[in-house]
Amino acid sequence: MNIIQSLMTRYLFLILFALVLFPLIPAIYHSPLLFNKVLYDPDEMENIWKQEAAELDGQDGSVIDHRLQSIQDKYPKAEVFWINGSGQTSFIGNRSDDIPENWTFTDSLVFMEESKFHVDTFLQNKNPQNIYTITALIGNDPRQGVMVFQVPITDTNIGSISLYEDFPFVIFFISICGAFLLISWFFFFNIRNRLVKLQFAMSETGDEGIPDEVVISKMDEIGRLEGAFNEMINQLKGSRDREKKEENLRKQLIANISHDLRTPLTVMRQHVYSAKKHPTSSEQMESLQIVENKLDDMAKMINNLLSYTLLSAGKHPIEMRDMDILDEVRKVIAEWYPIFEEYKFEIDIDLPEKSLIWKVDPIWFKSILDNLIQNVTRHARSGRYIGIQAVECHGSTCIVIRDKGEGFNHESEDKGAGIGLSIVSLMMKEMNVDWEMTTSSEGTSIYLGMKT
Repeated sequence: MNIIQSLMTRYLFLILFALVLFPLIPAIYHSPLLFNKVLYDPDEMENIWKQEAAELDGQDGSVIDHRLQSIQDKYPKAEVFWINGSGQTSFIGNRSDDIPENWTFTDSLVFMEESKFHVDTFLQNKNPQNIYTITALIGNDPRQGVMVFQVPITDTNIGSISLYEDFPFVIFFISICGAFLLISWFFFFNIRNRLVKLQFAMSETGDEGIPDEVVISKMDEIGRLEGAFNEMINQLKGSRDREKKEENLRKQLIANISHDLRTPLTVMRQHVYSAKKHPTSSEQMESLQIVENKLDDMAKMINNLLSYTLLSAGKHPIEMRDMDILDEVRKVIAEWYPIFEEYKFEIDIDLPEKSLIWKVDPIWFKSILDNLIQNVTRHARSGRYIGIQAVECHGSTCIVIRDKGEGFNHESEDKGAGIGLSIVSLMMKEMNVDWEMTTSSEGTSIYLGMKT
């Protein structure tokens, strides 16, 4: 990233600009170069004035007027006049209203007293006139007259130090401060606006549940964050696309395998049926029965595989309604009773006569019971026991299915990939039913309960 584009660099430049600018504001404003502003040097004016007064010794009025006019032209902001020995005033340029045309001795004393100027009293704002006055006797002789030079204090070097009396300077200083605050506000507002847009982009999701990319306007710290966010979005979209492809491939694979397996199973079942009609020996009849049982198992496995695919894709129809769970359990046990007798199972059924109403899908719930009982007949056949009871657990009535097999951790030839229990788990979750399983070498217990 370019260091010039960094937000930290910009902020440091902004602070450095403020630290340098504010001390320079008075110097810039009072600089003679600003607006061609000319400040007079009091020492220079006083020396020139006294020198002119000495050189005009013995000169007549017209010469004095001409010399003073040249000084007036050099200092156009000054007010120049002279008083002759008779007390008459001669103005150079426009006449000032507060200067009398004829002077008495008392007028002269008052004017001289009021025209006194001291820098310390000016800094303390005790001089109300704010006029710098220079007087000089012509030829150093009171009888020839006196020359007067007046200029506003603000047009001299002395006046430049009086900041608190300069209203334009106050306006200029406030304007500079306001401009700095406005620039700072725009700087941080732009940062906040970009962060808010990024936050909004993160919280808003598109059609696929993934936020859209953001437009990178500047390659600073926030721009790098936006770039990382866009990269994360691209990775999520890539993962989502790969997941969809894998999901479609898996579904297609399962559908194809299920279809391909059904055809040979049907043919095999037909041949077994034909062979059983004309058995040649009891051993052959027993072998055919085993083959038929395995075919039934494979058919159930294929049905489970299709059911699992539909459930995981959310395409298995569900219809929730209130039903008597205990009554449904009794019906399922009755259907499985011949199988239990064939395998010489001990059947322990303990269900109360009262009703137990759960809101479930009847078809799904029957499928759950069939899967659980099938697991007992296939994997816990050695225990030759199945028990189904209604018990109290966590303050409600639960259904527990027990066996005395060797447990789920026991390895056997009949142990499958666990699709049946996966189907049970998905159906339980969709119907808001809790289930819990405990297993050991002495048997397995599966508890079913409605979530409260």
